[in-house]
Amino acid sequence: MIKRYYRQNFSRLEDKRIVSGDSMEPEYYNGEIAWIQQKDSICNGEVGIFYLNGDAYIKKLHDEPDGLFLISLNKKYKPIAIQESDSFKIFGRVVGKCDASDIPGFQ
Repeated sequence: MIKRYYRQNFSRLEDKRIVSGDSMEPEYYNGEIAWIQQKDSICNGEVGIFYLNGDAYIKKLHDEPDGLFLISLNKKYKPIAIQESDSFKIFGRVVGKCDASDIPGFQ
């Protein structure tokens, strides 16, 4: 899951989200900031921010012949299958990360 922190930015990185939890370790850690390029679609295998049935997730997208899945990098979590009846939206593609302490004045 992720917590939302939104701020307009003057670069191509339009949004950032605070990572919450360990599901994307070892690449993304709890409390890190994931930088997002807002887009309506991303490529298969890319890491993105997704809305699913009222919750937001940072996951890897897998579009396979047997369905669409959100995949955690941490192997202790099972893939999340996206059903046709689900409320699903792509917020954007994760293009970078940093520690909150790297941003002056960030709390």
